[in-house]
Amino acid sequence: MTHVVTMQDVAAGYRGKPVLAGIALSIAEGDMVGLLGPNGAGKTTLLRALTGLTPLLGGTIRLFGRDIAGMRPPDRARLVAVIPQEFATPMSFSVQDIVMIGRTAALPRWSRPARDDYRIVERAMAYTDVTDLRDRPLQELSGGEKQRAVVAMALAQEPRLILMDEATSHLDINHRLEIMQIVERLNTEQGVTVVMTSHDLNLAAEFCRRLVLLDHGRLVADGTPAEVLTEDGLRRVYHCDIRVHRDAASGVVNVAPARRLTPRRRTPGPRVHVVAGGGSAGELIRRLNLYGFRISCGVLNQGDTDEQVASALGCPLALEKPFSPVGPESLAQAAELAAEAEAIVLSDVPFGSGNVANLEIAERAIEQGRPVLILGPDIAARDYTAEGEARRRVEALVKKGARLFESVAELLAALPGGAAGS
Repeated sequence: MTHVVTMQDVAAGYRGKPVLAGIALSIAEGDMVGLLGPNGAGKTTLLRALTGLTPLLGGTIRLFGRDIAGMRPPDRARLVAVIPQEFATPMSFSVQDIVMIGRTAALPRWSRPARDDYRIVERAMAYTDVTDLRDRPLQELSGGEKQRAVVAMALAQEPRLILMDEATSHLDINHRLEIMQIVERLNTEQGVTVVMTSHDLNLAAEFCRRLVLLDHGRLVADGTPAEVLTEDGLRRVYHCDIRVHRDAASGVVNVAPARRLTPRRRTPGPRVHVVAGGGSAGELIRRLNLYGFRISCGVLNQGDTDEQVASALGCPLALEKPFSPVGPESLAQAAELAAEAEAIVLSDVPFGSGNVANLEIAERAIEQGRPVLILGPDIAARDYTAEGEARRRVEALVKKGARLFESVAELLAALPGGAAGS
């Protein structure tokens, strides 16, 4: 098997800060791969790393067996074509001019296109059905027409690998399918390898034989659409309730939200007290606010990113000085806030000697018969207390009725007045 792409322990990012970490991925020649994941997962960074536009901070990438670090840009351009989300040019180029740009890497320096170059351009335009548009300025075309011209430009490169970065996101459903069918033909008829990023899980599942799911710069799933698009896996990555089913007629996997994101509320939702810290709960606090819950938090250290998010959303807080352990006064203040809450939520906060006292809030609530919901069951991995004190106390909470949740979506649905009860 010939590998077009081989990534080994790749780290890449911007200004020395990694967006990707520990990526190991191989893509075989003739494959069609969809890169999935939420915003910020690292999909575009991965594509830019494959083109050499984003320098590596660690690891190696090999294209067609060659280390990308040693490849000159013209050499990469002869092998790899990119179809971006949007393509613009400050000059009034015609469609034929744009498609001819695809031949640039194949031309000797300062040379004009030869007869064979024009033949390749004509074939590319015919293949993508833009022949009749050859004299039209690119900026006058519709979105679908413009993207077909960009595909023709990529095809004129005669690449062995096409990278598509959200190339159909601004198109209507008809033109999305049209572009994907053109690319699929390139893949099946000419053996061109395709790697595409997409937020449209269903489109990727229909056209890609293999999907790769990224989250926070790491690869979390790799396989067929049925193997990657699972309800539990998508729920953990996208933090919303998702339903997956297989179409009876086509066998294609379909993904859809389980229900509306937030329940309809005519009055403020129940009060929830969140035990957070260390930047662990920004997304949880934001989602609780979006769902209409009234939120209080604490004890948090001043300047903590969780404190910044909660303050911006107007949540009542119990605060301690920066980098200081939870003291009796701030703990008493948090206890007062928690006493008004209908439920206590423990975020997946790391516990150490400085903040383990926050567990008293949950312990008091469970003794009073109020629900305690714990996000992230792997308490041992974030317990930095002496002799596993936090782990033992959380396990005791679970024995008394506290519930564990792996995802924010599951936790939200289980809260009093949450999505499950709306």
